[in-house]
Amino acid sequence: MAPRLIITGSTGYIGTRLAALARERGFDVVEFGRRSEAKWRIGDEPAASDLEGAAAVIHLAHSWATGPEAAEESNINISGTVKLAEAAKAAGVSRFVFASSTSSRPEALNVYGRTKFRIEQHLAASAAAPIVRIARIGLVYGGPRTAMYGLMAKLSALSPLLPMIGLSRKVQPIHLDEVAAGLLTLATDESQPPRAFVLAQERPISFAAWLRILRRSQGKGNLHFIPIPLTAALLACRMTKLLPLIPTVDPERVLGLAGATPMESGESLRLLKLHLADPLVMLSAELGQKSGEPSQSEAKALLQYLGSAPTEMQLQRLSEGLRREGLAPLGLSPTLIKHPRLLALFEPPANRTQHRLARALYLADLAIEPERQRDKKAGLFNAILTISGDVLLLPLRALLAGRYR
Repeated sequence: MAPRLIITGSTGYIGTRLAALARERGFDVVEFGRRSEAKWRIGDEPAASDLEGAAAVIHLAHSWATGPEAAEESNINISGTVKLAEAAKAAGVSRFVFASSTSSRPEALNVYGRTKFRIEQHLAASAAAPIVRIARIGLVYGGPRTAMYGLMAKLSALSPLLPMIGLSRKVQPIHLDEVAAGLLTLATDESQPPRAFVLAQERPISFAAWLRILRRSQGKGNLHFIPIPLTAALLACRMTKLLPLIPTVDPERVLGLAGATPMESGESLRLLKLHLADPLVMLSAELGQKSGEPSQSEAKALLQYLGSAPTEMQLQRLSEGLRREGLAPLGLSPTLIKHPRLLALFEPPANRTQHRLARALYLADLAIEPERQRDKKAGLFNAILTISGDVLLLPLRALLAGRYR
């Protein structure tokens, strides 16, 4: 007999894929919702007959009808989740998986993050605590272009110049299929203890790098940004509701980005045996682009700028290093890729070690190192030329280096 799995919020972005994957793996899936066989909505008392015999409940449903700062007793997301979890335990269900978020914090800027944190606290103090597993999910991408992923994909493809907040904020992408696989493991693996798990990339990348990945994977060119303050972004959100042909942006999403802070996910991924793919590779494959082309071209330009005739081994080393450090794509313009010597205008000062271009050039230098002829020394004349060039270019570099920060 197929194990029985209950999923709430099964018509949403994550829920639809989760339900499909569970059925593919042989589960008898029962969907809780207003438009499903088990008529239920968050806050309702679930029927005991619907819960009995289930191996697990995965709770994704969330009501957006509750006021921003509703009292805990009147917030159905809190009371409804605890009610469902306690009913599941009373019915003999072994595991209750609550889909939370990496924005779950008491000081989160967005209501969603604060609400998720409050739900986690209430579940930990409830009678259902022994069967609860928390899944804090990162920035989900892939699949149908809906939800936050769809919005970001549309915005990144609109124009090569994008006004945006939080460009230096770190985000942790995870593919939709990887989220679904992680949730199913939490629901079925009896060896996992009741605790919080983080489903997100172990190495965070900047939000600016993430938007560039989205644009490149759609076959578009480079993406440049106009940094804007949070107050202006919130005002723009209100304007998107009035203007046609522009994606509507919920202020909650903007606040979520503005307050984004990475969570450590390495241990969770190892426990769940999840090996997350490179987002650029995944998206490029989904959207029909050549996955290695942008990184390979940029790697070649960086190596040529350092005076190397790139070998296949050097290109492979550097491309892998750029991906591993979240620097792929770096976002070099087609002109710079075609004429790498122009990178001299954008190279940051030596003390700017956290600058994206500086980090990329450091990796390029490491990629060359094994083949470098150690006994070949630069002549005095070449050294003087290099130093003189650096001095002359200093004002231009100070002006332009911010472009690839």
